[in-house]
Amino acid sequence: MEGWFQMTMERFQAETGKRLEDARVRRVLWGVCLAAGGFLAARAVVFGRCGPFGVAFLAACPWEGALFAAVGAALGYLLPGDVLVPMHCVGALLACLAIRWALRALRQWRNPCAFAAFLAGISMLAMGLCVAFVNGSTPQGTAYFLAEGLLSGAWGYFYARTRGLLGRLLRGKWELLPADLASAAFAAGPVLLALSTVKIGPVGLGGAFAVFLVLFAAKYGGMSGGAVAGIAAGACFAFSGTGLSSVLGAYGIGGLLGGLFMPLGKLWGACAFVLTSALASLPGGVTGARLETLWEVAAAAVVFLLLPERVETRGLFGKILKPLLREGTAEPPRAGDLRKQVVLRLDHAAEAMEEVAKTVQQVGEKLEKARLPEGPAERRGREAAKQARGRLVQQFSTVGTVLEELAGDFERRDSEDTAAEQGVREVFYTFALEPLDVRCGVDRFGRMTVEALVVRGDGATVNKAELAKEIGKACGRTFGLPSFSRTAMSWRLVFCERKGCRVCLGVARHNCYNGALCGDSTRCFEDGSGHYLAILSDGMGSGGRAAVDGVMVSDLLARLIDAGIGFSSALQIVNAAMGVKSGDESVATVDLLCLDLYTCAAEFYKAGGALSLIKCGDTVGPVDAPGLPIGILDQAAFHRSRVQLSPGDWVLLLSDGALCEGTAWIASLLQDANDATSPQELAEAVVAGAVARRSDGHDDDVTALAVHLAPL
Repeated sequence: MEGWFQMTMERFQAETGKRLEDARVRRVLWGVCLAAGGFLAARAVVFGRCGPFGVAFLAACPWEGALFAAVGAALGYLLPGDVLVPMHCVGALLACLAIRWALRALRQWRNPCAFAAFLAGISMLAMGLCVAFVNGSTPQGTAYFLAEGLLSGAWGYFYARTRGLLGRLLRGKWELLPADLASAAFAAGPVLLALSTVKIGPVGLGGAFAVFLVLFAAKYGGMSGGAVAGIAAGACFAFSGTGLSSVLGAYGIGGLLGGLFMPLGKLWGACAFVLTSALASLPGGVTGARLETLWEVAAAAVVFLLLPERVETRGLFGKILKPLLREGTAEPPRAGDLRKQVVLRLDHAAEAMEEVAKTVQQVGEKLEKARLPEGPAERRGREAAKQARGRLVQQFSTVGTVLEELAGDFERRDSEDTAAEQGVREVFYTFALEPLDVRCGVDRFGRMTVEALVVRGDGATVNKAELAKEIGKACGRTFGLPSFSRTAMSWRLVFCERKGCRVCLGVARHNCYNGALCGDSTRCFEDGSGHYLAILSDGMGSGGRAAVDGVMVSDLLARLIDAGIGFSSALQIVNAAMGVKSGDESVATVDLLCLDLYTCAAEFYKAGGALSLIKCGDTVGPVDAPGLPIGILDQAAFHRSRVQLSPGDWVLLLSDGALCEGTAWIASLLQDANDATSPQELAEAVVAGAVARRSDGHDDDVTALAVHLAPL
């Protein structure tokens, strides 16, 4: 025992030490990143003399890493550079750090972005005005200090909002607004401005990387993404004071035109950006700074064109920037969205129904406890009232469940994939089709439908199979050939995901003693969501009464399921209907087969149903589940089983009249079935064999429903 305890303690200490060591490593790496960010922000200079970004970075960073950021920013200010009065920037850093230390206990601010903006702006402005007052600065110098304070406050806001954006991304929340992406773009500007001093020949790394990011944003963020990235990058370089005031307009318009022409191909988008930058340089003359900018634009465009597609889908670009740009182009959520209001109303109604059911049940329990006369008639009356209350409670509860299911179904129905829409638009442009409107809707089962309104270019020919293949690649799915309708000006194309199989059906029936009515009833239909449903209901006994029960159960189930009500809720409603149909007992079995035509998965729902048979490949096996028919108890339940089938497989649903002489001979018939066998022939052979083999002198209703999953 002592040895085990010693070994356990050593293992615990080793694991604890490893976790502590990992935490220290992460803390050191996090501190190094903050110090590097502060250093780069401090090295960015605007107007040829002002450095407001280091203080803004310190004001927005988390308090736990504020010391690292302050040290990095101070080092950036003190090293030789272009800042006119670096000590007043260091003083602003100390003032900002002191204010944050004094307010460190107040961790939660109602608006942390506004607090960071105020803190950065007031620290920088106060130190700048002190320098202006002590040194007797000119009005122009004072104006520079005022501008420096305003820029520091603005970038404090951008840094704080970008910090919140990174926090949401680390938690896996990708629902972003265009304002988030714009703030991140402006926050990256000082880093690019600081890197612009590092040059390879005439090409500055910061400027070239900025142009590359604008082109990347134009490709995956469209016109809005390219324009925002271009304006953000151009703003920082325009403030640099090196004769690049035209860069703001050139990069902004270039990003817009790049996003406009990018669907035609990377070459078209890059050329549009390069030409815009060149034309923007003409009015101001050809200076050294403008020539360097053109070299940077040309170098970044070449790298962008030569960058392999696989690199764009991996690493920083593919894993973060690409989905970030596509998510950011979506519209912000609207509080008054109609779908959300409908879902809320349905949820509220469902809760109300549940409360009504509980209230009725509580009233019934209180009445049961009350002292009433105990004569035979009174007892029968109390028992009848109890049963009626039970059915009423069950009905209210079922209605509440149905409303809740409808709310969930409506909330999940037909969401839109905006990232896929952008990819589909690019595919249409490659086929010389101009997309006027594109919608990629995803239903509650995760299946996509692409609807597009396009205008065909003059003389363009379209191969529908090739178009469906390319759109499938863009969406990561497999589509069948599109259906289309033509108008005088445009085409409407609809692409649906290709199904994995189609259903061939055969149904055969024998009426007990060749009577006019059969107690077995079947219903088969598609639900419009890629599922094929087959229902077999067997009413108790034979003749007219059994026929009424069987038809009522199969019809009600089919109508409720087709209306979008879940299988379990539909069964409860039918069970309640069976209980109030007449004073006599009404009982029926239910066999429900749900086939997914896309995946070929089969789900069997049985409530007292007879054994079913399936053939998967060359193997025949049974599908059975215990359970009671509906109409016996106040509550009914399905017993569910799932089987993965493939094209070419068979399913055989049977009523109990077909199983009186066992299943071996039916399994033999199913074993011999192949693609050349008609499902109708198989069903008729099973019914004829069951009637001919019956040896007990009795007869019964016999129904066989054969389903063949034929390949497409």
